[in-house]
Amino acid sequence: MQKKENCLKLIKSFRSKHAIETSDENIIATIHLMNTHGVDANTALDQSSRSGNDHGIDAWYYNEVSKALFIYQSKLTESKTMALRGFGDLDYAKSWLEKVIIDGIVDQIPNDNHCLFNLYTTLGRVRLIIKKVCFVLISPFDSMELEDAQDYINFQSELIKSKLNSHFHQNLNGKLGADVSDYNLEYGIPSEVKVYPINKIPDAQIDLRKNANLDLAYVTLYSLVELFRQRGNILFDKNVRLSLNNTKEGRERLVHPMEMTLDMITSGKLSPNIFPFYHIGITLAATSASNGEMNLLNLEAPSIINGCQTITISNEYLKRLEKQQNEEAINLFKEIKVIAKVVVGITNDELKEITNSNNRQNPIENWQLFSNEPIHIEIEATLKDLGVFYERQKGKFDSVMKNIENAKYYSATNGTFLSVVDVGQLIALSRKMLQWAAKPSEIFLNRENHDKIFDRDIPKYPKDLVFTSNMFKALKRGLNKYLELPVHANSSAPQIFKKQPIRNNIYFLALIYFYQADNKFTLRNNYSISLMKKASQILVDETQPFYQKVITKTKNWYTIESKNLEIEVSKKRTDDYFRGLAIELGINISDGVLPFSATAIDWSECSHD
Repeated sequence: MQKKENCLKLIKSFRSKHAIETSDENIIATIHLMNTHGVDANTALDQSSRSGNDHGIDAWYYNEVSKALFIYQSKLTESKTMALRGFGDLDYAKSWLEKVIIDGIVDQIPNDNHCLFNLYTTLGRVRLIIKKVCFVLISPFDSMELEDAQDYINFQSELIKSKLNSHFHQNLNGKLGADVSDYNLEYGIPSEVKVYPINKIPDAQIDLRKNANLDLAYVTLYSLVELFRQRGNILFDKNVRLSLNNTKEGRERLVHPMEMTLDMITSGKLSPNIFPFYHIGITLAATSASNGEMNLLNLEAPSIINGCQTITISNEYLKRLEKQQNEEAINLFKEIKVIAKVVVGITNDELKEITNSNNRQNPIENWQLFSNEPIHIEIEATLKDLGVFYERQKGKFDSVMKNIENAKYYSATNGTFLSVVDVGQLIALSRKMLQWAAKPSEIFLNRENHDKIFDRDIPKYPKDLVFTSNMFKALKRGLNKYLELPVHANSSAPQIFKKQPIRNNIYFLALIYFYQADNKFTLRNNYSISLMKKASQILVDETQPFYQKVITKTKNWYTIESKNLEIEVSKKRTDDYFRGLAIELGINISDGVLPFSATAIDWSECSHD
């Protein structure tokens, strides 16, 4: 039996490299596909599931030479009982394949799962010539540990009695098979790299330098939707945002106008040729491209770096036409063409600049320019391990969480998320970078600022992020509540604590106090587990005794220093005062236990029982 920790190491590396949003079981299935069948990462990603509605199929591979189809169900578990449940999923897969291979139909086109969609289209091409289907359960257990299990024997028995087995023997001169295997973790060079063909415009290439160029292409809108259905959200990995279609602004500015145009075209009131007149076009990036036949461009690892909204809106629109079985409208939709810029062979820095430049028609905030940095992909993964959502791409929370199969991985996010700006502010406040805590947008003005906050150790502290986020919400609400008391509301206190240097110094001391105080151990444990959408009333109440210690004292000090608020108190005097206040409160701000640092809490030693 393989060690699960070895699998998890490979999964973490693969997830970070490819920014994949899916379960560990599905990622290890992708790796198994690459290593077992010698396919490249893009092929494996296209043929492995990353969402629900997969009918028990976690991955698949079709061998064109032997005409054999392999159907995989992945169970990343050290429990033999849990692993054997995979045969129930494979039986589900068998039932779906019966409909496709025998009848050539399905109840619904699987356009919500790219893995199943690719299998569906492949079977449409090979269902009359296929010779074998092998159902394989993959897990950390080797074959000898599972092959005598009753579940395996029962599954083989059901396969023998199935309609699919009869069909293969009687009509295809073929056979079915069942197997169990441990994960293939031994990497090998793929036999070839998958390419994605698109139509290009003849003699329309602009050279940047050798092996780096831009091609113009005519791409049907239908083919772009098909590409999205083949690749899923990985197609938009290089973009600075995912769909904005769920926002009110996005619906009014993007969705409704495009749907009105599509309605006019698919109803025959407008020519499909009008679309490129209305539409600015899209931009595709690829690692390389080669000329195919008849003005085809074969792309390796294509990504959409501008045009995400166009494709996602069109995909949802086409789904409705397919559900209505409106063939006339679908045929008109297929005639719509889009002009595409295809950039090939450019560096990562060039790609980022091209992406940013191509997205400026939709205003982007500075933080979005850093959303694809490895550090944010790592933070996203480590927070997901806690069940907390990190929205590193604008619109991603709504896009991901509307699918219940994705939502189940975020059990501790409670209908909210940590944004890139939120995290930057929490780190800045915890490190007493109070100017950036007060105005976190400045963190993203340039790379130097960004890297001072988002250093490479930040992914080590996911529970620090959860606790400080919950605590900061409570501190803000708690301070407002305390200042509403008549004794303070009718004094100069509200005016004093509106001043950012004073307010943020108080927040800093309070945050570190609750992070360090021995008598707050249980509180820290309870509020490092899951993210709060709103300030917890329990935490807000906990802040009141702390504010009782510092608010009046600080108000009196500031009143004297400012000569009854006639002058501003210098930064030096402010720093000296709060340094002394920290000592009085027993807060160690120099070398004590501090968030996001080498002295941070070791949460693994804490109990949540």
